[in-house]
Amino acid sequence: MDLFLIKHKLQNDFPLVRETTLPHPQRAAVMVLLYPKPKKIHVLMTRRAMHLKYHAGEVSFPGGVFEEQDDDLLTTALRETEEELAIQVEPENVLGRLPVVNTRLGFEITPFVSVLPAAPEYEPAEHEVGEVLEIPFTSLLSTQQRDVGSKPSEEGVMYWFQHHRIWGASAKILKQISHLSSY
Repeated sequence: MDLFLIKHKLQNDFPLVRETTLPHPQRAAVMVLLYPKPKKIHVLMTRRAMHLKYHAGEVSFPGGVFEEQDDDLLTTALRETEEELAIQVEPENVLGRLPVVNTRLGFEITPFVSVLPAAPEYEPAEHEVGEVLEIPFTSLLSTQQRDVGSKPSEEGVMYWFQHHRIWGASAKILKQISHLSSY
């Protein structure tokens, strides 16, 4: 896997577009953080805290629902990444905006991809994050399998990292990114 190729494809095929966003309770954004760490590309994900009302214990990207004070969905992704992990991503390190992922609960999630020069330092917000996962990206992608819980009409996939099952919207986003790393 080549970060240069991913950067190139993001900038050419999925350029960063900032559009004014109207508030909607089911519009959200996430930040995919890719970075090199001992000769391998890693992706940073979180396991949500177990006491949360929604999606407790699920593996996800930092992100959340668009709020009225946010100018656009990129602002949402940046704000949520800082709130959840105390990581300030510089807008110039956000290289692309992937297609919207729709969830079974009706949410529209816009994924933004940031390629960082090195592993970020983070401090998880205990009330939101149960665990931070720094996952070797190529190894993660190699665990892809069909999600048997998906409807037959959907092409649902899931991934595994250690004992963590990654499914749903997060798996859909990972699948989108996996296409960036191929010619």
